[in-house]
Amino acid sequence: MIVVRFLFVLLLGVILGIAATVYLIHSGAGDLVIRRTEAVQDMERRLHDVEQQRDSLSRQLDDVVGRAGRMEASFGALEKRFHELEQQLEQAHPGGERPAG
Repeated sequence: MIVVRFLFVLLLGVILGIAATVYLIHSGAGDLVIRRTEAVQDMERRLHDVEQQRDSLSRQLDDVVGRAGRMEASFGALEKRFHELEQQLEQAHPGGERPAG
């Protein structure tokens, strides 16, 4: 009889343990315990720092892309001006002669 009671209590304990574990997992109450650990807080802090660094680098990349676009436009204008000057020089000296200097 004692063995049956022991097995019944053991089975009841296992069932209640599983039920409590499932409840903690699905209810989010277990998350509170996990969030308070030092390792999780450290990881959250480092994640926040990395996100800030990523945002900063993203802004710097946008700035560099903008500068490159402006440099490309300036180079295009300079190239156009160079071709115009070259055409003017050819019109001024049609024989292919170029002045010294």
